[in-house]
Amino acid sequence: MFWKKKNKEKAGKSAAKDGKPSREQIIAQAKANMSAARAEIGDETLEKIKAAMLKKQSSVIEKAKAQIKAADQDKVRDHLKYIIREDKGEG
Repeated sequence: MFWKKKNKEKAGKSAAKDGKPSREQIIAQAKANMSAARAEIGDETLEKIKAAMLKKQSSVIEKAKAQIKAADQDKVRDHLKYIIREDKGEG
């Protein structure tokens, strides 16, 4: 059987006829929505949210580090060796 490749120009025109937005239109719409949301929320609020998220993330990391330090060192070492072997594809 033979298949014809679709012409990109025709595909773009048919997408416009179908009422579906093009990739560029979708990106432009997303950027406009992002700008509108940023203007509505405000940069100061966004900075507060960012700081809170970073603080929470760092607290989760610190908690995990404390759990690892409190764990059995031999078990932790074995698990790390296993993970390293899996990453290298040896295991």
